[in-house]
Amino acid sequence: MERLRIVLADDHPQILTLLQTLLEPDYRVVGTAEEGQSLLASAQALKPDLVLTDVDMPVLNGIDAVRELHTMLPDCRVIFHSSHSEPEIMAAAFEAGASGYLIKGSSQSLLSTIRTVIRHVSTSNESVATGHQPAYGPPEKTGTQLRSSLQRL
Repeated sequence: MERLRIVLADDHPQILTLLQTLLEPDYRVVGTAEEGQSLLASAQALKPDLVLTDVDMPVLNGIDAVRELHTMLPDCRVIFHSSHSEPEIMAAAFEAGASGYLIKGSSQSLLSTIRTVIRHVSTSNESVATGHQPAYGPPEKTGTQLRSSLQRL
């Protein structure tokens, strides 16, 4: 069975290296990008199954990049991996087309959490947001409901 093809995007090279090292035994990391325009170019050229991206990136932020990505590659799934836990940013990520949202530094086991979210978005049409506990979704939640979910994280 062919491994899931992933493009990683983060403006911190050390994060990209860490993610690639963690993911490559099970998934095929086909490209990386350090800013939003490069993410779009990589995704268009490489046609990944999934993009794992940060929100804060230079040139074009992750949320705006994902909006554009979904017009180019509507079947590509996106998971955000960000330090932002504000409900408004999470809601904007889902509105842009995210299938999942991981909060950096909030997981006991980053790899376990990433695998759980990838497995979930690869096998369902539901969206999830997670810190260190089971996923909460869907993106239709109101700001109040998102804040309530985040408090449980």
